[in-house]
Amino acid sequence: MYKLTFSPASPYVRKVLLSAYRVGIEDQMKLVTTDTQDDNLLRSQNPLGKIPVLQKPDGSFLFDSRVIIDYFNRLGGRLIPKDGPERDLVLSRSALAEGLIDASLLVVYSDRYSGGEIPSKVWLDLQMGKIDKTLDFLEKDLINWSNPSGFDAANIGLGTALGYISFRNVQDWKKGRPILQKWFDEVASSLPGFSKTMPVA
Repeated sequence: MYKLTFSPASPYVRKVLLSAYRVGIEDQMKLVTTDTQDDNLLRSQNPLGKIPVLQKPDGSFLFDSRVIIDYFNRLGGRLIPKDGPERDLVLSRSALAEGLIDASLLVVYSDRYSGGEIPSKVWLDLQMGKIDKTLDFLEKDLINWSNPSGFDAANIGLGTALGYISFRNVQDWKKGRPILQKWFDEVASSLPGFSKTMPVA
C-alpha cells in the first residue's frame, strides 16, 4: 500500500492521483491529508514541507510530483516514453504544463500571503503574462499533440493546469481559445479519475 500526503486543492497532488489512475494503482493509494498530519512529520519526509509526498511500501519517501510520476511510469509505463524524441517531447510538454501551474499558484499566493498589503502589480503582470503567452501558444500547438486519449504525463499535466486555473479563477482561459477548450472538454470527459480528483477548497 502507498501513502500519499496530500491536499485536495493541490494541482501537483492531482497530477499524481491522475497518473496513479492511468497506471492502474489508484486502489493501492491511502490518502493522508496535511490537516491530519503534524507539520514536523511532513518535514521529516520532505524538509521543504511541500506536497505531495509518496511513501512507498518499503517505507521510503518520494517527492515532488515529477519524481513520483516518473516512479509510477517505471511501474506501469504509459506516462512517459522510454526513450527517443517522443520522450523529449512529452517531458518538454510536461514542463510547459508545470510552468502554467507554477505561475497560477504564484498569482493565488501573491494575494493569500500578502499580509494585508496590495499585491505587487509588477509581479502579477509578470505571472499573468507567462500564463497568457503559454495558453496562446497551446491554442496553436495542440494540433501537434497526440490524441488526449493517450493520456501521457503531458496530457495529464495540462488538463490539471487548466482545471486549476478555472478552480482558482486565475483567468477565463477559454475565452478566445476554442481549440484549447475543446481539448480540455475531451480530457474532462474521458481521462480516468478526472471527476473524482476535482480540487476542493
